[in-house]
Amino acid sequence: QINFVIQPVLKGITNELLLSGPISIEAQGGLVWGDGVYSGPFLLKADAYGTWTFIEKVLFPQYLKGVVPHEIGPGSPEHALAAQTVLARTWAMANSTRFAIDGYHLCSNTQCQVYKNPNEASNRIERAIKLTAGKVLLWDGKPIHAVYHATNGGVMASASEAWSMSPLPYLKPRLDGSIGWIDQFRLPLESNSSVENFLSLSKGAYGNNHYRFRWKRVLTSREIQQALRSLDPNFQLPKTVNVKKRGPSGRVVALQIVGSKNQSQAIIRLDNIR
Repeated sequence: QINFVIQPVLKGITNELLLSGPISIEAQGGLVWGDGVYSGPFLLKADAYGTWTFIEKVLFPQYLKGVVPHEIGPGSPEHALAAQTVLARTWAMANSTRFAIDGYHLCSNTQCQVYKNPNEASNRIERAIKLTAGKVLLWDGKPIHAVYHATNGGVMASASEAWSMSPLPYLKPRLDGSIGWIDQFRLPLESNSSVENFLSLSKGAYGNNHYRFRWKRVLTSREIQQALRSLDPNFQLPKTVNVKKRGPSGRVVALQIVGSKNQSQAIIRLDNIR
């Protein structure tokens, strides 16, 4: 039973015309969207959710102009910009089928890579794109899953430690910093004491001046209960939270939450913890 339908409408002075897609939109002088001007061409297409998606068609160089400066910062060193460009190009190629069911390749937010006004790209960004033209990172002849981050707190996680996925040979746990930083610790960081010692130090870790290098978030018992209701609609207020398992980088990969009535328990893992 279809309860409602979303359909684009072209509003005239006296009447409205229902449109069926895909709808092609051209703006010769560019289209103002948010804080930027985009050249297009554009499409308006129905997606798999019963809604519509606004799509810009761009070539790779134009796409990278809108990604690189917003992911790493336009003032970064020249070789860092080039490395980021290779990562962004590789990630886009490896994930180009993620939204095939919706009729487009990539989204424009942090679920994919941030894509904003490409006209803001500086000459340094354009040089990085030209310098690395056609260059991607490959494993067994295919683009790698080239995930990256602003900061990792001083230690990288393996792929299977961060997400519910199979291990990848090129995404492994590794201390991330100067030689002095690396020499202070030994992986795996499995015990609470070794993690506490690790978290008490920061000098020598790469990215330690980033505001998310080490962070806290406070949740009330009610908020935790509400979050767990998707797993167990009858979950009681949480009484205790216990670390059941850590990954090699010290990150929690299995977390036990016990409700106020002891028969109410949940063990959440990986992505679900976050």
